[in-house]
Amino acid sequence: MVKAVIVDDDSISRMLLREILKKTIANVEILGEAGSVEEGTRLIEQVSPDLVFLDISMPDGTGFDLLDKLKKIDFKIIFITAYSEYAIRAFKYSAFDYIVKPINIEELGKAIARIPKIKRVENTIAVNALRANILSHGEQGAKTIALPELNGFAIIAADKIIRCEGLRNYTRIIFKDAEEKIVSRTLLEFENLLTPLGFIRIHRSHLVNLVNVVRYIKAKGGMVELKTGEQLKVSPKYKEDLLNKLLYNKL
Repeated sequence: MVKAVIVDDDSISRMLLREILKKTIANVEILGEAGSVEEGTRLIEQVSPDLVFLDISMPDGTGFDLLDKLKKIDFKIIFITAYSEYAIRAFKYSAFDYIVKPINIEELGKAIARIPKIKRVENTIAVNALRANILSHGEQGAKTIALPELNGFAIIAADKIIRCEGLRNYTRIIFKDAEEKIVSRTLLEFENLLTPLGFIRIHRSHLVNLVNVVRYIKAKGGMVELKTGEQLKVSPKYKEDLLNKLLYNKL
């Protein structure tokens, strides 16, 4: 059973979330509710939950202010937000789940289903990455992503990534100056995250950072050469978009 609390200044939203969880999600028990940063801080310290449903904006501060008041953040967080699309993208960059007001039952169920077996892992670094991304201006503001690891997250600057390679339900990430990582996310997920940051899909198995492309080669149906010296196949499906970006975006 997942022990949870709800921190949201909107009493109707709290009631709806509580009722939805009660009727549709069997493995979540609500230990308490709070309507402000101060109340939420006290509640979390008192009951030590596994999971916190956390509103971003409250009368006496933000969800980040609440997290700043805690000595440690060793619980899972699902943010409750009415924010715009660029902020929602920031949640994705930082590997946090979220639900959008008004609460959608299907999306809530998906967010709960993504919670693995509860492990009390320190989340402070990932929260700081989210804070930086969500306070940036527009989609181009987010410069880091959080990559899930066995015991938490690794916070990575997007411009340090050379390319990503799809391996079915996993993705291999190749960096400029660090050891590569295998992450349990699909290449499509990374495409959605990284395209606004200058990455482009060139093949069903390859997503590359455009700044690392040094030339396009017509041979063998089309290939790109990276600064690393690697040459990667370009699929016909992605060729026109790649050439447009190489010819017009990089001049």
